Amino acid sequence: MPAMRVIYIVSLLLLAPHVYAILAGGEFSLPDDSPSSRLDTVDRYSYVGALDILAGGYNYRGSAVALSENWVLTAGHNVDFNDDGLVDDGLGVDLHLPGYGVYTPSSYSIHPDFTGFSNPSIHHDLSLLYFDDPLPDLLFPTLGDSLAQDATATLVGYGRSGYGSYGYTTSASLTDRRIGYNVIDDFQTSGDGILFRYDFDDPNTGDGLGNNIETIIGPGDSGGPLLVGDSLVGLNTFTEGYGGLFGDIGGGISLNNEWEWIASTTGLTVPEPSSVLLLGVGVITVYLCGRKK
Repeated sequence: MPAMRVIYIVSLLLLAPHVYAILAGGEFSLPDDSPSSRLDTVDRYSYVGALDILAGGYNYRGSAVALSENWVLTAGHNVDFNDDGLVDDGLGVDLHLPGYGVYTPSSYSIHPDFTGFSNPSIHHDLSLLYFDDPLPDLLFPTLGDSLAQDATATLVGYGRSGYGSYGYTTSASLTDRRIGYNVIDDFQTSGDGILFRYDFDDPNTGDGLGNNIETIIGPGDSGGPLLVGDSLVGLNTFTEGYGGLFGDIGGGISLNNEWEWIASTTGLTVPEPSSVLLLGVGVITVYLCGRKK
């Protein structure tokens, strides 16, 4: 049977019993790279946490980004597993911030225009977690900026990692926060919803940012931030392709048109958007037709 390219929408959670992120480049390409080389060892992104989720009797993994001591942003599908656009009954979530502790949200707010993952679209895939007991006073990301095409962006998460030459080799984690970079290639709009996309270039083609720089997200990274510099500009939610290989496409939700909802829900002060463009480097896996459990 000929090889068939599968389109994955990575809701980037994983059933905990099967958890095996940010991908490294080619194992034998230069400069040298590996999943361990992608770890955030200096805690620059300490405001990015791992989610331990209990829904429908199963455990899942995801990622999230703290906006303040009381509010955390993540993917909408991280709190909606039956794809009806509502927070699931009986949902349990713990936010792990390595080096700080484990925190439990008091309430959840899902984006009003999110109708469920791929039901029929994947736009507005956002939710906010409120913490009555405050999180630590971290150095939170800058809010309110817009994502521009051709921007070099930072991807952060706790999902599976591996090598672009043959896919995932590690487990998703509640402790291993990885980082990588990619260039935003294009946008897809639907109403006022905006998706961003980028490709995972093979370093041997001479394209991309380089073997030890360029990356793509993987299962467990869902809800992690896309940043340009210190500005939060997007949320990682999906991939398309074979599953962590060179040539795959990653993407998520651009926050360009989402700041009004975030500000009105949280009460946080969000400045008027300005575009940030940085040139140079300065899941349960779900098929397009449905979530694979």
